Amino acid sequence: NLWARLKEWRAVATRYEKTATSFLAVIHIAAAADWIKP
Repeated sequence: NLWARLKEWRAVATRYEKTATSFLAVIHIAAAADWIKP
């Protein structure tokens, strides 16, 4: 489950970012890192 793996990222789980754009950027970075890792 991608969402469960993304919640392992503290910034995604607690939503530190103030704007939706920066939050979406963190989600993209976390998803890309999850996709790259074996």
